[in-house]
Amino acid sequence: MTEYAVRGAPIDQVQPFGFDGGPIGCALLHGFTAAPKEMRPLGEFLAARNLTVRGVRYAGHGTCPADLARTTYHDWIASAQAAVDELRDRCRRVWAIGLSLGGLIGLHLAAQRQVHGVIALAPPIYPTDRRLWVAQFLWRVKPYSVKGPADLHDAAALAEHADYAHFPLRAVAQLHALTRRVRREVAAIDAPLLIIVARHDRVVQLRSADFILKRARSAVKEKFIVERGGHIITEDYDKDAAFEAMAAFLNRHAN
Repeated sequence: MTEYAVRGAPIDQVQPFGFDGGPIGCALLHGFTAAPKEMRPLGEFLAARNLTVRGVRYAGHGTCPADLARTTYHDWIASAQAAVDELRDRCRRVWAIGLSLGGLIGLHLAAQRQVHGVIALAPPIYPTDRRLWVAQFLWRVKPYSVKGPADLHDAAALAEHADYAHFPLRAVAQLHALTRRVRREVAAIDAPLLIIVARHDRVVQLRSADFILKRARSAVKEKFIVERGGHIITEDYDKDAAFEAMAAFLNRHAN
């Protein structure tokens, strides 16, 4: 790491986290350019219900954009896979619960049968910004692009949201490549599946959920829509409603 450049949080707040509990394990997977901090409220909620939790930090995240620019989506998956492997050693069942990029990784892990169930929050199967595909051509001549504020409607949460202020365009191209891969893999998913989306998400189109639910082979698949807040569902106004929906789904299907 050459420097620390995460806005919204000091370095001690962006580290991986874990809570030991019962025989159901949950790997919590954060979003692109973000950090485990955005999943910690959910982690604490699940731990209070006796689930074993690991909050993952992907390679290149939680440090500085230059670190992210040196990684690929294979590195991000490997970071998540390491947590899943550790949970599989200690838990009877392991679930992936991911936000945005984390939702894509969770879907990938489910398609590869590495987890027993998946909850994907705002998975960017169809991002609202159709320019993302251009990054694969631009990153060699324009390494970075300014990143606006996160799509959070709660002003207090936005002020403390941990993420980068710049996109490495090489990493954006990797995100686009992973999205294309997961679109192809969804049809292989047969594990219990819950998709949670925000009606007013400015980053991901709502039809992303319908694409996944239509193609997945899961016998159990559901959708839950939060009515308030934006893309960062785990930190925004309706996070409590989303958490309760996840807990109820896990209670019904985690065993």
